[in-house]
Amino acid sequence: MHIAFFDIDGTLATGTNVPASAAAALERMRANGDLVFICTGRARAYVEANFGDYADGFVCSNGRMAFMGDRTLVDAQLTADQVTRFTSALDEVGAGYAFFGERDAWYGGDEKYRSVAEPVLKLGHLPRIEDPAAIHAYNFDIYFDDAAHRERAAEALSKECLVNPHGPHPSADVTVIGADKGDAVRGVAAALGVDIADTYAFGDGINDLSMLVAAGHGIAMGNAMDELKEAAEFVTADIDKDGVALGLAHYGLA
Repeated sequence: MHIAFFDIDGTLATGTNVPASAAAALERMRANGDLVFICTGRARAYVEANFGDYADGFVCSNGRMAFMGDRTLVDAQLTADQVTRFTSALDEVGAGYAFFGERDAWYGGDEKYRSVAEPVLKLGHLPRIEDPAAIHAYNFDIYFDDAAHRERAAEALSKECLVNPHGPHPSADVTVIGADKGDAVRGVAAALGVDIADTYAFGDGINDLSMLVAAGHGIAMGNAMDELKEAAEFVTADIDKDGVALGLAHYGLA
């Protein structure tokens, strides 16, 4: 059995739109008895609502949570001290932020970004964070005015976090150092008894680097960052040029 892990934004989908060629290739792979895992910085509720039909299992929150059906494979929740430090740092630079638990989410920071966060997350109203230490979260997104503002927020978090922008959208997901997508790839493979040599990871962004390195076979999209392409075993085509389908076909998986 093989497992293929796919980032969402810029790899498997643009927004919530999955290319028809990618959807068909994933279906063929699963029909062969192999497993498809989505591996993303997005929260569980968002992934299940928008991509639940495409995969057998999910790695969410940039590697801090993984599940397959009702089975939890990875669980690495943020500590109360971490949440408190991150919210304080973001308040100092005037950013907005949303923290995500297994099913719940909370909003904090400048209220002007709430209208940006709520429609994209599709989670309904986000309650305001009253006590950072009291929420049970796995990761968070940040919201900002422009690239310069994003860089200020990234610098404020830089000792403990890696910020991954969502393309042109004024938001980014955050990888908290200590648990990443690569750790989750190894954890999922071990939990399911699959040799790491039989794992494949597809990505395009900086937060995908750890999973491409961890997997037995790392595949960078044609539209990926140069740093990712350099680390990849194989570089496939762009997302909108059948990159996922061609990458799976290259390895005989679909």
